[in-house]
Amino acid sequence: MLRRAFSTAKDSIAPASLPMPCVVIPPHPAALERHALHGAVAESTLRPAVVVLQEWWGINETIRAHAQRVANGTGAIAVVPDLYNGKSTADEEEAKHLMDNLDWPDALGKLSNLALQLQRPQDDDLRIYKNRKVGTLGFCMGGALSLAVAARMAELKSPLNACAAFYGTPPKSLIDISKIPATTPVQAHFGEKDSHLGFSDVKTAHRLAKTWDLTVKQLGGIHAHGIHSLESNVFVHSGMEHAFMNESAGKHVFGGEVDKAWEKVFAFLTEHLKTV
Repeated sequence: MLRRAFSTAKDSIAPASLPMPCVVIPPHPAALERHALHGAVAESTLRPAVVVLQEWWGINETIRAHAQRVANGTGAIAVVPDLYNGKSTADEEEAKHLMDNLDWPDALGKLSNLALQLQRPQDDDLRIYKNRKVGTLGFCMGGALSLAVAARMAELKSPLNACAAFYGTPPKSLIDISKIPATTPVQAHFGEKDSHLGFSDVKTAHRLAKTWDLTVKQLGGIHAHGIHSLESNVFVHSGMEHAFMNESAGKHVFGGEVDKAWEKVFAFLTEHLKTV
């Protein structure tokens, strides 16, 4: 049987080829071996991509580290869109100013266009390849946008293969995320002690879980072209506050909820982005 490593597939993404500024982070070589493709399928497979969406700080070392961790943990290429056009900050007041000034509908449009191009790169030489599998993962502001992109891509009849979000939900005025499970496997993570009312507090988490459960019951799903079973999960992490995945904030506890959350994310993304 022909055996080819994942890295022999079309597995690079040039930042200049993308429709908006992005940082592209590939997996480390050891991750390529762990997430190898075997047989002739490797010849026509584009390496999956995960769009990793920033917190309100901008693209800082934390989000870069998250993206590298995702790439290494899944074998996918991590793509980090620059929503602030090169700006980032460690100051909370400035971060709030940057987020408040973000044009959310415009950002959603740009991110959806990015996802579309990642699914099908505009290159005639790629006609022999199947569409790339694409997922999203975001934190806080990025978590809300991750869910919003999943909902918009379903509207565009090009649903994502997976969507994960941490402690953030978009306003209903931006987009309705209630039907995401009908087309896209999705999981959302919240902290039990999160105090951001209406955005990421525990009541918001429970309300979202009930909404998605109703969607599953009423509509069912078409996950990953029928390959995977319907999946939507909302996790509330015991004792955790907002931004508990941000290790630079000193909230990381080895062997605790942060590690459990990463394990869930890696298993989820690997399952739904792999080629089977």
